[in-house]
Amino acid sequence: MNNKNLRLIFISLLCFLLILTGCSKDTASINESSRSDLIDVDYREVLSEEWIINQPVGILTQWSKSKHAREGVTCNVCHGPDPQNLEKPTLTTCGACHAQQAEEFAMSTHSTAIVHAMSKDSAIYNGVEVEYKWQSYPEGGPDKWGCANCHSVGVINEDGSLGDCSSCHNSHEFSLQQARSPETCNGCHSGPGHPQYESYIESRHGILWQTLGHTWDLSGSTEEFWARQEDDPIGAPTCSTCHMPGGTHNTANGMAHDLYGNRNENYEEQVTFMVDNVCSTCHTEEFAREWLGYADEMAEYTLNRMREAKGMLEELKKDGLIRPTMEVTNAHPIAGQLSAVESYFFQVNMATNRARKGAYHMSSQWAGRQGWTDQSFGLMEFRSEVERLRTDAEREKRIQELEELIEKLNK
Repeated sequence: MNNKNLRLIFISLLCFLLILTGCSKDTASINESSRSDLIDVDYREVLSEEWIINQPVGILTQWSKSKHAREGVTCNVCHGPDPQNLEKPTLTTCGACHAQQAEEFAMSTHSTAIVHAMSKDSAIYNGVEVEYKWQSYPEGGPDKWGCANCHSVGVINEDGSLGDCSSCHNSHEFSLQQARSPETCNGCHSGPGHPQYESYIESRHGILWQTLGHTWDLSGSTEEFWARQEDDPIGAPTCSTCHMPGGTHNTANGMAHDLYGNRNENYEEQVTFMVDNVCSTCHTEEFAREWLGYADEMAEYTLNRMREAKGMLEELKKDGLIRPTMEVTNAHPIAGQLSAVESYFFQVNMATNRARKGAYHMSSQWAGRQGWTDQSFGLMEFRSEVERLRTDAEREKRIQELEELIEKLNK
């Protein structure tokens, strides 16, 4: 091999190495850039001592991992100028930077959670006006773990705004990935009367989340996450993809029925919205409408059975066959002051809720066993108690008539 060829090989090899080195530097630069948003801020270098002293270290380290920290949104922006007298952030506080989200949240039922509950501050029980369930928890503990803990998502702030963003965006990291996870909704949307989370998690959608959800990408800004759903959607719907499409904070999306199971006026519009924006990601329109229709039918069947039971209960009250055995302060089971027949009716009502909410969230377990079946057993107990009350009343009536007749004969 002559010198000319050797020089050509050497030059070619040198060029190749230079190109490879350049690419490596570019790649490193790109990777470093993509990682830069994930690098924790050292709060000791950013925050002044007066904002660090006496503060729990967990709060400081959580903030250091947040986008707030990376964007320079420090403590005083949310908590006011005095570190010794921290102000609690309100919807107005968050809305200063997140105006669209605050506006959308204000249109949701989350924002009116406390107002709605407090509007039911009394009920009529056997002709007596009594405090409703909101006031039935004793203060100093039970009240905090009762209605208030979840309904505080719509807290009435001192500045007049409604809402506490940290109910869903836990302080102080404010992770969007965490807020998009169904477990976040589980904190409130669960339990015997409103098992949305349990229904979802035991549906086929929820099974996918439990088994494969750890492989799905929930990261990124709102724009990035939802743009990704167009081409590479996550493997099953979650609470946020169904009820907060596009990242909206108005969670009323897809709500075709009201809180009591009745069709909303815009029922058809909401069903179409759900089919077009959520279900069609994985299902045909025909299939989606078919199963949403089954859910609607379950709601109607179970509501009709409950309405029949309610009519029987009202007749008992009208005939004076329900007599309180103690001083009444609250007509709700959590106060422990319902008669037996009313308690049975309440259980029927809870099973009715489970049936329709289980069906809406595509859970055979909660729509069927925990819903329809429990409602059926509850109705049998309820009707038996109604029959017993009427039989006892008829017996008492006959005894009274007989006593009156004997008294008349003796005269």
